Amino acid sequence: MDYVDALVTLGRVTAEQWGLVTAEQAEQAGVNTACLSGLVQSGLLVVVGAHVFQLAGAPLPPHLDIKVAWLQLEPGTPAWQRLTGNSGVISHSSACRLHGLGDLPVGTVEMFAAASGTVEAGVRVHHEPKPDSAQITVVDGLPVTTAGRTITDLLHTGLDGGHVGGVAADAARLGLVDLRSLAHQVAVFAPAYGLPGSASGHDLISRLLADAGEQAPAPVVS
Repeated sequence: MDYVDALVTLGRVTAEQWGLVTAEQAEQAGVNTACLSGLVQSGLLVVVGAHVFQLAGAPLPPHLDIKVAWLQLEPGTPAWQRLTGNSGVISHSSACRLHGLGDLPVGTVEMFAAASGTVEAGVRVHHEPKPDSAQITVVDGLPVTTAGRTITDLLHTGLDGGHVGGVAADAARLGLVDLRSLAHQVAVFAPAYGLPGSASGHDLISRLLADAGEQAPAPVVS
């Protein structure tokens, strides 16, 4: 296959996958390793992660590190076949980034995935408790934990109250979570955040919002 045919072939994959393609996907499409190397050396293909490529000249997609890490987890399967969450769900701080919540430090990519998945450097894989289908949504073509589930996961890891409160406040403002309903799900974490055993989920949310310098916000009305 010559370079022109290879680029056309790769373009069919990248068009549905943020402009990205893995080496395994390229191989399945008929573009072998030698051809991929030649495209890279010729400047027609750019390496954006281990065994992940982008067509030269294409704009970098937002949250490139998250997308690359997610593709690397199951590199032989196209992104559009993985949206059910059975092969990786973006979570925790990375879910906050995709939802636009809070101001958590950017660095490690976090996701739920099977224990057997390959994990690259800079990626943290969580195995339990696995989110169910009702706790997964799709953001920018990626399966992501819902805002409510994300807040619960952050509490489960013991993240400081100020950061969790900021995430909760943003989620409420954007209409992504009902804080009253969320209170029933998070009450169990109240003692871990310095509240008495008799404290309710509402008490915990009030504490988290106070730690973040926030009040319970009115949700966005569309």
